[in-house]
Amino acid sequence: MEVDICYVMDCTSSMGSHINAVKACILKVENHMEKMKPSVKIRFGFCGYRDYCDGANRLQIFPFTESYVQLERDLSNCLATGGGDSPKDVLGGLNVAVNQMSWRNEIRIIFHIGGYPPHGRRYKFNDDDYPNGDPNGLTAESVLGEMKSKNIFYFFGKITNFTNEMVNIFRSIIGEFPVYDLNTVDTGTLVNLFFEAHCSDMKTAVSLIE
Repeated sequence: MEVDICYVMDCTSSMGSHINAVKACILKVENHMEKMKPSVKIRFGFCGYRDYCDGANRLQIFPFTESYVQLERDLSNCLATGGGDSPKDVLGGLNVAVNQMSWRNEIRIIFHIGGYPPHGRRYKFNDDDYPNGDPNGLTAESVLGEMKSKNIFYFFGKITNFTNEMVNIFRSIIGEFPVYDLNTVDTGTLVNLFFEAHCSDMKTAVSLIE
């Protein structure tokens, strides 16, 4: 069995412990999957997002790789920085994951980790420098619709309750999806939570494919 998993992650200044946990979790997942019978081969990719004020650092993309060493090297260049106001460029991060990553395998998973919603009044967040929504014209409907058309499964790791309205809106577009509570900054706890979420993601995706 071969799987593509792409992390889409808020990489702003408060996310350092979560980025470190992703690095540790990927190695744990890789070792676990290699021991399974039959073994599961995974390509990992990463799309980090920040916000419009961060210019060239707004999006950070690392292509799919089967090499943990390569991904670890890539993620060492991913720093928790920037961010601006509370909402983030969530749609920009999801859009590059859907449309710029080289999806190949039958089982395709986006594991989105974030604590704040996209920009726009519909997400009911007052601290928003872009209340009219994404300045590049992206909408949840367009991005998630494209994701669904490419048969990519979406799972969300929630860090705060500020994303509750986002989850409701996303579910109204693509239907139900699992949400995992990652509201802690302890790296050891996060690694275990990420690992449990991954195992659940895999089982869910495989059952839906079958």
